[in-house]
Amino acid sequence: MNFQDIEAFVAVAETGSVSRAAARLNLTQPATTRRIQNFEATVGEGFLFNRAVKPAVLTTLGNHVLEHCRAVLAAVVALETCATSASDPTGELRIGVAHGLGEMVLTAPLEDLRQRYPRLRLQIGSNWSSGLIEDVRSGAIDCAIGLLTEAHTIPAGLQRIGLADEQVVVVSASRSATKRDGSPWRLRDLAEADWFLNPPGCGCRAALTRAFDRQRLRMHVAAEIFGEDLQLSLLSGSNGLSLVPRRLFENSPHRAGRQILAVVDFDMPVTVALIRSNVPSRLDGPISQLATSIKEKLEHQTNRA
Repeated sequence: MNFQDIEAFVAVAETGSVSRAAARLNLTQPATTRRIQNFEATVGEGFLFNRAVKPAVLTTLGNHVLEHCRAVLAAVVALETCATSASDPTGELRIGVAHGLGEMVLTAPLEDLRQRYPRLRLQIGSNWSSGLIEDVRSGAIDCAIGLLTEAHTIPAGLQRIGLADEQVVVVSASRSATKRDGSPWRLRDLAEADWFLNPPGCGCRAALTRAFDRQRLRMHVAAEIFGEDLQLSLLSGSNGLSLVPRRLFENSPHRAGRQILAVVDFDMPVTVALIRSNVPSRLDGPISQLATSIKEKLEHQTNRA
């Protein structure tokens, strides 16, 4: 049985497609397909994939074989760790960061990572959290720091490591935190307001849109502006509203003159989380270090606030 064929089978099973598996393995799609065919021929007992549905899914036998294959890959990684210096890995660590989280979570943690692993090259990219999950799944990046809402699902083969709980809040420069009588705002009170929001793709914007839709309310997006700090800066002198992670607001240079609105029928808890593959690798140490450093920084920001 060929080890590379096993890798291909696990990649296809976890990513859900030959094209994504090929991207993870840095192979062409035909080469990946041949490896899967070789592996199925070697196993020799029934079919591993049900190809009567699109996309193909694992059969009962396929799921059973997948667990054994993951164990094989983990054992090989453990063997490589014994033979090489896992404490000082070389090569590239590809990290994805959700839009809006970069400055909040990565400044000091990245410097800690560089100092502890000087021979590791860091490659940083940004995307919406849903895109980052798919990038980890396909193998395009090694790990991601996302801002996850209840709408985000983590596919099989990936793990989610919670780093901090967060709250996304509605911010205004023209309204007080509550109504004049002291009662909280409701979404219907804000239906005609101008909203300054991230472009489509933002999970927080999508959650706000769903909340308005559930009440059959109109939401007016006056401006699609990338970046919460820029949105906060533009609230001054307007009757607009913005949607911002509380931690980012509390640490923003544009906090003065703006306040969080108490909105009784809109509650949006989210989680800052690290997403990575379940398969052990030589990068486990650096990824764990990154998670620990970010968690410590977020705890420090919470205590300071």
